[in-house]
Amino acid sequence: MGRYYDGDIEGKFWFAVQSSDDGEHFGCTECGSNVIEYYLDRNTFNDVGMQQIEELKRKLSFKHVQQTGTGKKDTKYNHYDLWQEWNKYVDDFQKEHSNNRNKMFNYLQYENWLLEFKDIGTGKPQNGERDTPEQEAYFEHEKQMRPIWEWLARLTMGYKMKGFFDDNPNTEELYFSAEC
Repeated sequence: MGRYYDGDIEGKFWFAVQSSDDGEHFGCTECGSNVIEYYLDRNTFNDVGMQQIEELKRKLSFKHVQQTGTGKKDTKYNHYDLWQEWNKYVDDFQKEHSNNRNKMFNYLQYENWLLEFKDIGTGKPQNGERDTPEQEAYFEHEKQMRPIWEWLARLTMGYKMKGFFDDNPNTEELYFSAEC
């Protein structure tokens, strides 16, 4: 269930986060139909697409200040790299608990993983009753995370395009269809 894109690159659009026209951020041209059919040539990707990848990497980068016994320590992070590390954590967790379906899907959400394993942030707030401070905190957190999810989804697509062109050095164009 969900919306997919397939062709020279394949993937699933992130539910409630990623638009079917995300390919246009990398220089793709919609070909038109009841699905969005995309065409992208290598030169356009090397120009527009690689600029978009660099811009997304910049947007997903942040400094985290940690208190240490000797003072403060600034560490530079990138949500994409942390997301990849979290995905490995989820895969390992699910393999470890594959015989217990109740526990298999009870892994830490990304924000809680950041807090527990990286000491970054405050975790994901629990949603509360309607019109409570807890609900307001939850909605504010979701509002702040929304662009990060969009950038992660978009960057994942961009890296698939890059991977296609890297793996196919004699191919000058890429095609894929995106479900609307």
